[in-house]
Amino acid sequence: MDNILGYKDQNVVITGAASGMGAAATELLIEAGANVYALDIGEVSAPVTKALRVNIMDKASIDAALLELPDSIYGLFNCAGVPHPPTPAYETIMINFVGLRYLTEQLLPRIAQGGGIASIASTAGMGWRANLDTVKSFLALESFEAASDWLRAENELGEADAYGFSKQCIIVYTMQMAGELAKQHKRINCIAPSPTQSAFMDNLNSAGVGKDVTSLFCPSNGDFATGTDMGHALVAINSKLAGFISGCNIPVDYGYCAEITMEQRDNLLGISL
Repeated sequence: MDNILGYKDQNVVITGAASGMGAAATELLIEAGANVYALDIGEVSAPVTKALRVNIMDKASIDAALLELPDSIYGLFNCAGVPHPPTPAYETIMINFVGLRYLTEQLLPRIAQGGGIASIASTAGMGWRANLDTVKSFLALESFEAASDWLRAENELGEADAYGFSKQCIIVYTMQMAGELAKQHKRINCIAPSPTQSAFMDNLNSAGVGKDVTSLFCPSNGDFATGTDMGHALVAINSKLAGFISGCNIPVDYGYCAEITMEQRDNLLGISL
């Protein structure tokens, strides 16, 4: 059972490694023997192979980091993300999706066969079906600049706020890319966490979105997840144990979405599996 996850001596890249889910995943990857290249605008405290200061909404910052990343990569973990509010709408979508997509597509040629991409979406993005036309129109803007210009023009986001839209984009992008990546023997998945106690949640609280609101989207045990809960899920779905899983948005919510689907809870977010 040695190296059961397949990360030993493998190069992995992870964004958002300084805190929350990204920090938890980073620690687990180090324990699994990976060579971890950590990208964050903040300081990464874990003993990674290399830590790079990167502003994920700045193309030049991403390009500078790309020069310092290895030529061969086993896994990419897209964990950087911000809440809206308090983060402005433009910045939220640029960080949560546009920068994520740009980094992903620049690294795709370096991802080895059998490797994969794991991103963090959200239950807040699982109303994507009702907003699919708007999301697909935005995804059709393939360049970093075109997406930025569209957002700066304050176009309508359809059936979503900025945060929900950014997560809808991750989910739809994941499914759109799965077929093409399968031809290359590479995988792509995302997880949809339920409310998770983290600095992210603290930022929501500071913006007036307290636990009395976010707890509405917790599972029936009433628990807020931890960053470690989500870090474990990310590392698992990008490991060799999940080698035939691709194109999936996986709810990591202790059954919250199952309850919605079975009409045991009010569907406040328009969720569909």
